[in-house]
Amino acid sequence: MMATFVPQVPTAAPAQMLALASAVNAALRGDTANVGMATCAAAESEITIRDERCRAGRLALLIPLDAAAASAVWWLSAMTQGSMTFRFASPPGECAFAWALLGDGGSGVNQKQGANA
Repeated sequence: MMATFVPQVPTAAPAQMLALASAVNAALRGDTANVGMATCAAAESEITIRDERCRAGRLALLIPLDAAAASAVWWLSAMTQGSMTFRFASPPGECAFAWALLGDGGSGVNQKQGANA
């Protein structure tokens, strides 16, 4: 289940303040719901996940949920607005993964890499 966003309105109504406090408290508890499930068919060499929270600057992880997934060698080959694609060195066979998104989607990752280059 995807979390419900607090509407952005210009007035500070009591219901708006309660919704905002509830959302902030959930985020501080780690209940951000930036996760999902993905399956890989036997001959697939990549998995594309479509989710509105995907965007440049986010970090993405695959978490293996079975032995075939655990043996897979993967990398994040594309992260665009609304989707991310993981590629496999060789098709891992039928398997299942969980995935997680981390970060604010800003350019902090790229800035840090640029500073070290």
